[in-house]
Amino acid sequence: MRVFRRSAAALTALILLASTLPTMTAESATAAPLAPAETSVVEPAPADPAETALVEPTAPAATASEEPAESTSVTPEEPAIVEPVEPVDLTSVDPNSKDIFDQVGGAPRSIHTYEPGYDFETNGQPLGLQREGAATAEPQDVPANIVPAQRQGTIKVKLVTVKLADSSSTVSMPHAINSVNVSSNYWKSMSNNRLSMAVTSQVAGHKTKARSTWSYNDIMNQVTNELRWTYSPYTALVVFIPTALQGGILGYGWSSNGTSGRILMPQYSNFTTNVVTHEFGHVLGLMHADALQCPNGQSDVPSFTGTGCYIREYADTMDLMGSAQWFQTPAISSSFWDYGKFGRGDEIRNVGVATGRKSYTLTPWAGTASNRAVKFTDPRSREVYYLEFRAPVGYDKALAVNGNFGVKIVQLGGAAPNASLVLMPSTKPFAGYYAPNHAWKAGRTFTTHAGTSVTINALSTSSATVTIDAGLPFKDLSKTGFRTQIEWLHARKLATGWADGTYRPSATMNRDAMAAYIYRHAGSPSFTAPARSPFKDVPTTSLYYKEIAWMEAVGLTTGWGDGTYRPLQPISRDAMAAFMYRYTADACNLGGAAGFTTPSTAPFADVPRGTEFYREIAWMKQSGVSTGWNDRTFRPLENITREAMAAFVHRVDGVQRQLGGCRL
Repeated sequence: MRVFRRSAAALTALILLASTLPTMTAESATAAPLAPAETSVVEPAPADPAETALVEPTAPAATASEEPAESTSVTPEEPAIVEPVEPVDLTSVDPNSKDIFDQVGGAPRSIHTYEPGYDFETNGQPLGLQREGAATAEPQDVPANIVPAQRQGTIKVKLVTVKLADSSSTVSMPHAINSVNVSSNYWKSMSNNRLSMAVTSQVAGHKTKARSTWSYNDIMNQVTNELRWTYSPYTALVVFIPTALQGGILGYGWSSNGTSGRILMPQYSNFTTNVVTHEFGHVLGLMHADALQCPNGQSDVPSFTGTGCYIREYADTMDLMGSAQWFQTPAISSSFWDYGKFGRGDEIRNVGVATGRKSYTLTPWAGTASNRAVKFTDPRSREVYYLEFRAPVGYDKALAVNGNFGVKIVQLGGAAPNASLVLMPSTKPFAGYYAPNHAWKAGRTFTTHAGTSVTINALSTSSATVTIDAGLPFKDLSKTGFRTQIEWLHARKLATGWADGTYRPSATMNRDAMAAYIYRHAGSPSFTAPARSPFKDVPTTSLYYKEIAWMEAVGLTTGWGDGTYRPLQPISRDAMAAFMYRYTADACNLGGAAGFTTPSTAPFADVPRGTEFYREIAWMKQSGVSTGWNDRTFRPLENITREAMAAFVHRVDGVQRQLGGCRL
């Protein structure tokens, strides 16, 4: 895995956001710090805001120069845009109320901090839009310790219920134990029973000096020091207090080394089991399940520059590591699964760099089948994408419905290298905390910013079929009816396309480009271009001067009576027929074409006898190079498109081979 820098500002932004939260200072000076200064990542609240084999296509009007050498520019790194957080005051809160967020103005989220020594820290790396394999100017190898090894073991939990110094309320130990058990069952399912949590030590009603007015950090540090608890592999300290936490947050976690951490929870509520399970996800090295949000709804972007796009943390709520939910604990995304080396190791089919057009079958991601998700690498950007079928099965049973039933597309990365990023059908900012449409439906096509497309062919209750189309050798071939012929052109080195990776099939074909196609098809014969141009509008420095001069030298073109060739003029279909016939009959001297007898009956309704290039157009019909349209027209004066030209060159090649091949 490779991570690339996108922004140097995001980490600073997140730290600054922390300062907007209210700081409770009463008596907090008495709390002894557990460790040196930590980097606290405070999560912000979200802002609610053709020609076929039989029929030729109508050529769209378009102008384009043929495959010029374009300069490419590197987009400078842009700052990641992270949603602002609003400070909230903690007042009297009923933690069991579903309207808790209306009461405190908060969000269904917990907060998490990586403590010194945590193996999956970013080590100072900026937290911008960071996606696995993301293409940018300076690639940076991920340190070995940022990628977790496959882990196995039971995390021994010291479970503590606390009596605060200024409160006589208590916490139910059975409820607290239940939350750990729910988390254990979840992570056993995610890890093929390799990872679990077990309460091995209970402290009920621990009397602490900490008070309800203290910050969550000071409360946890005070209790930790009173209990003399320290980090060690496969251990965790989980503390419940009988009041709400500052700001109405649903939990606070600290983690270190990928198998050890601390969790502070408020009074038990309907969110508790979800949040405890989420916090153990942090203990195991995962950050948050984020979403791309763009004002225009585009589903993938290479960068944020000029797009207005930003990362919305927690916004993938079809993932445990998104916003908290009542009781529900959806399966972690396949990107997290792959990163954390969960499961058996055979659940995700890695098809490597996408090539051609290939179809795959996905089965429910929350199920147990092997190869149920697909991972592929975009051949141009080298970014990695995951395709998973979210259906109402297992942990997704209650959530993968309506707009969340279908194919979910995610990447590893987002606001951090060990976050995930969902690419929804529409990335327009959604209201509230829970996105209603994570999944792609049958008939929809997702296209990466580099041009690879993923089409959802079909969905059923048990499977989804998708087709990944790499769009090679050109990224704009998904809608052309002549893809095979264009790919043949590229394979024969008759067309190279533009520097941006496009072929532009609907653009019109210019006369200079046509000369290049014919010259290359002839085998790029040895030819010394004259020092003086045969045409007054084709200087010797022209892009295709040699090819045009060769066309004139072998008698394929004489130009106009005014001595011009008009290289940038689109070529009409009748002129194209003349060039193809002369190339085959005269230049190649192939008898089947040279001896062609002009028919007495017009082959097309709009090409009567006496029409200029009548013989050449009739040969096109007789040889099968052109069939015209279903209304028996040839439309001789229409400009030819680049896709149709590919078809004609391909067919002429076949005719010439049948006649023995062109030997110039």
